[in-house]
Amino acid sequence: VYPVSGAPAPVGTTTLPVVTGQSGDQTIGTTAADLPQTSTTAGYVNTYELRLKTSAPGKSATVGYDYADITINTSAGTWSVAYTPDPPAGTTATTTTIDPSTPTTVGAGSNVTLAADVTSTSGTPSDGTVQFFNGSNAIGSAVNVGAGGIATTTTSFASPGTEQITAKYTPGAFSSFAASPASTAYPITVTAVPTPTVTLGITGGYQTSGSTDVVLTATVTPAAAASDGTVSFTDAGTTIPGTVTSSANTFTLALPTGFSAGSHTVVAKFTSTVPSAYQSAQSPSQSFITQVPVAGACAQPGAVCTDQQTIEATVPVGTLVINTPYSAQNPLNLGTLALSADSKVFSASASFNNIVVTDTRAGNLPWTVSALASPLTDGGTNPNSSINPENLGLTTIQATPGTGFTGTITPTDNAAANAVAPDDAGSLGLGGTTAHTVAKADHGLGTVTMKGTLALNAPSSTEPGLFTGTITFTVG
Repeated sequence: VYPVSGAPAPVGTTTLPVVTGQSGDQTIGTTAADLPQTSTTAGYVNTYELRLKTSAPGKSATVGYDYADITINTSAGTWSVAYTPDPPAGTTATTTTIDPSTPTTVGAGSNVTLAADVTSTSGTPSDGTVQFFNGSNAIGSAVNVGAGGIATTTTSFASPGTEQITAKYTPGAFSSFAASPASTAYPITVTAVPTPTVTLGITGGYQTSGSTDVVLTATVTPAAAASDGTVSFTDAGTTIPGTVTSSANTFTLALPTGFSAGSHTVVAKFTSTVPSAYQSAQSPSQSFITQVPVAGACAQPGAVCTDQQTIEATVPVGTLVINTPYSAQNPLNLGTLALSADSKVFSASASFNNIVVTDTRAGNLPWTVSALASPLTDGGTNPNSSINPENLGLTTIQATPGTGFTGTITPTDNAAANAVAPDDAGSLGLGGTTAHTVAKADHGLGTVTMKGTLALNAPSSTEPGLFTGTITFTVG
């Protein structure tokens, strides 16, 4: 008979089927063949109770028996645990609390480490798992309990507010410790993380190639943000090489040889190194065309002069600048896309206003505005986390002449593709690798303001969420 008070009934007197080991028994399959389980009730087919004696009588004061239900695969001769009983009565009770090292205030979007302590009146559990909760919602998966009964996990909270964090301990199999009730709620205040303002400055002869006095500056406001991040400068998305120096909240990059001839779009980017204090940000872009320098003076000899004199005059190069009002802080929002009647396409459109071109170049030259879009993404890595820029189109360009502008504008429609896949390598709409012509001026001194209709056609397989992207305008 079992030597432990409260143990299951003696094997020798139980009314349940019992098989005694024999010399020919070698596998689980043999045991199943000796005593076939013929129940057809769900959950009982080929199921047996396995009892394990953990210590011989008289050798230990803690003699006991563990037991579990097992299911036998009679064809493979293998078995698996189907059910393990709750810890027996008298198992040591446990308490779980949120460790006070867990922050009480965090910034939205910043990583925070949650810690929980599992304790009991008899020892400290070092096995089992802890599940953290935010209200009734589980935070990730359960994590293992480490030395000292401590369990940790890392998470973040997207929006400002107050989160109520709890934790609950679950012991490992055959543990002497019992599961704990949920801990007392631990409030964490999630604060909004401010976005600083970045102001770009360009001084020197950046309108002429080869200039030696071009200086880029970025002013970060508030000044406190400057110590929590770094600044880089990009031209058409490529980082401009050189050493960026800083003083207070102003970052400076000197360009000894200036810009090369051609179109440029410069942006100052602030990268936060303390995301819990400030978000990353960037300045509005500044676009311009750098001209080849004027080669010397123009000599005009007199046709009949006997005393030849030399005169000279320099016509200024002037500038050709394009500006649009939309930025990362003030994006053009197309709103919520609508599903087509055949459920194949999500579509939306909006007016793209205030494309302003100002030309002060000598020669009353023609110019062309072109545009190239990037993929729109929600930041994910799934196949449907991106929208092909071919699905973005700009049409119905209208021009309003400003002061001094007498040129003729010829617009070009770039219609959005009909929801091509993210991996399509075409050049429809505003996609591809080469900028698309939006409008041309036969001559362009003065200022002209243009607007058009921006349309987006996304495949209905696109996952839900907020998608963002950019359109780079170039005039030259």
